[in-house]
Amino acid sequence: MVNARTMTVDAARSEDSVKPFVRVSAIHKSFGSVVALQAVDFDVSLGSTVSLLGPSGCGKTTMLRSIAGLETPNAGRISIGNAVVFDSEQMINLPSERRQIGMVFQSYAVWPHMTVGENVGFPLKIRRTPTKEIKARVTEVLSLVGLAGYADRPSTNLSGGQQQRVALARAIVHEPRLVLFDEPLSNLDAKLREQMRTELKLLQNRLGFTAIYVTHDQEEALALSDSIIVMNHGRVEAMASPRVLFNNPPTPFVANFVGFDNLYDAKVESVGDRGDMTAFGRASPQPITVSVGGIILRCFWQGDTSLSRGMPVTLAFRSERVGLLHSKPGKSDSGSNQYEGTVEACIYLGKSQDCIVTIGALRLHAVGPGDAAIARGDRIVVSIDPKECIVFRRNTT
Repeated sequence: MVNARTMTVDAARSEDSVKPFVRVSAIHKSFGSVVALQAVDFDVSLGSTVSLLGPSGCGKTTMLRSIAGLETPNAGRISIGNAVVFDSEQMINLPSERRQIGMVFQSYAVWPHMTVGENVGFPLKIRRTPTKEIKARVTEVLSLVGLAGYADRPSTNLSGGQQQRVALARAIVHEPRLVLFDEPLSNLDAKLREQMRTELKLLQNRLGFTAIYVTHDQEEALALSDSIIVMNHGRVEAMASPRVLFNNPPTPFVANFVGFDNLYDAKVESVGDRGDMTAFGRASPQPITVSVGGIILRCFWQGDTSLSRGMPVTLAFRSERVGLLHSKPGKSDSGSNQYEGTVEACIYLGKSQDCIVTIGALRLHAVGPGDAAIARGDRIVVSIDPKECIVFRRNTT
């Protein structure tokens, strides 16, 4: 029964779970001349949730399907628990039904000719589980996903959110070692998507199953994951905890994908001395100034090597970290970059306003409060804290 196998996340991450539960090693996959995966490596700890994040075509779904046994890689090795499920050199390729996984698809894949209970119990039926046990386990797992009493309801009489719960119940009813999610919330409306996101997290915390989650939505990845893998052109661009990735993205591509929506080619104008400054989480960032769009911005460089004047860099900062002020810059300001600009566009979103502001040749995105009096054509002061500006080396070759 599901209850007999449930565990807390803390228990799942005991000393026995130090070793990776899922290990993906040097996975390559091509479709003809199109290379989908290139030397992909990552580990997933027991009881954790890892998200594969990236734009369409980056390889995240192909990677998930390779773990599931729905795609066969050209090379590499995949293990789940103590079992090797794919190894190109040893010619091992276990079929999906022998990998002890559950999978929740974007399209729900709820069979319309079956009742809710028949849909959920199908994985047990094909395993020849006794009818009495199937009924008990279906009842139990429907209760877990908030569908108690729905077993006899036709699956065609369900909302999108209810169908997704049925798909989730079907994925976990046979107590898999690993649950794979392929953008399962993308077909839901915004409010229901947020609700289901919370319910998924609570269910994973309660049952402690290991999960790999594919999404292109950075908020979804941040909310659900213990670790996030950002993929780009079939490669792993970065892997880190949500907090680290959100605050310290390692590349401009990752920065853009986790919400640094102001990215510019810039040039180093001046370089200061590294001080004993630990507000960034590590010692001695280097104060620099960069020129972009005809203005000079103060920033901090946190790389291990020093920058020099004239060096090309990429500057990034988030629109929600840009302050919009109606008063002119004051000399007593605490150190923010402040420039006066013109509001080119402003979209009212209720709690906030999405604005485009031009400062000379620089065009930036900013998020202002919903109750602020901001209109197209207004002159406004833009304020950007130097600590919010991330600088990357830029390769010009």
